[in-house]
Amino acid sequence: MPVATNVKTQTGNRIIVQLNGIAVGLARGVDMNDDYGLEPATGIGDIHVQEHVPTVARHSVAVSTMVLITGNLRQLGIAVENGDGALKGLIFDIVTLSKDTGAVLRKYIGCSYGSGSVNVQANAIVVSNSNFMALDVQGTGL
Repeated sequence: MPVATNVKTQTGNRIIVQLNGIAVGLARGVDMNDDYGLEPATGIGDIHVQEHVPTVARHSVAVSTMVLITGNLRQLGIAVENGDGALKGLIFDIVTLSKDTGAVLRKYIGCSYGSGSVNVQANAIVVSNSNFMALDVQGTGL
């Protein structure tokens, strides 16, 4: 009897996240958001919406990672150190890959570091949270 493999769902332990082509070690979470800025279209003298029109595509990615002693997002050049670093305008791609097949599940293109925070608490692993804005997105795997 052949051995069966459970492949009906995507789980975090079967996905790899790459920022700037580098696999993010110990990422706790990645939240990918696409917003198309829908605006209601109505006519003069009518309050009923006839359609929702997309006005601007906003793609964002929030990453929560555990800070390693051997490296972090700032040392990798992904998160900026200060305002001078932000003015450099560095962009990169954030790619979510299937760990099983290597196929691209979702790719955020032309990402810029927008904001971030670091959480330091007693008796806990230091966690870095970063928010990125992307110019475009590709992939239908997620």
